[in-house]
Amino acid sequence: MAQEPNDADGETVYIADDLYTFMHAGPGRNFRILGSVTAGTKVTMLQRDDTEGFVEIIDDKQRTGWVDARFINDQPSVREAMPELQQNLSDTQISLQDAQQKNDLLNQQILDLNSRNKQMQSELKELQTRHDRIERELANKDNKVQLEWLTRGGIIGLIGIVLGVIVMLIPRKRRRNDGWM
Repeated sequence: MAQEPNDADGETVYIADDLYTFMHAGPGRNFRILGSVTAGTKVTMLQRDDTEGFVEIIDDKQRTGWVDARFINDQPSVREAMPELQQNLSDTQISLQDAQQKNDLLNQQILDLNSRNKQMQSELKELQTRHDRIERELANKDNKVQLEWLTRGGIIGLIGIVLGVIVMLIPRKRRRNDGWM
């Protein structure tokens, strides 16, 4: 004869994963077996009989009975956790694929940037070479311009000296001093 449950609001617990256990009509092995509860089944614990070591439960088929307390576990069973774990695995695999695609894209961008960097470094070296060549040409032109100005100044100075000497050598008319003025 089955006992009536003492409390309809009980704590959720699980049957251990590695077995199935018999559900008895009362708290002990000497009570009639009402059926079995499969390993990992989510059950509701109504009360505990510590003297006999049995727990009153309501199983997934809404049957009320007593099972050995050794087979009650607070942790969700593997069977209960498996769908969530599979969903997490699926989500993780999708995230991993997305990350791999992003990684591949970033690696391609890195290769493109490295290629552009090498090209720009080559252009920079070419521009530096041209800059150095143009600076040398400019320095040479400055030297030539200074030399031209120096030469022209020297020629003008020499012409001035020669003209001054020639002018000094030209005889001058003497003035007469007989006039009143």
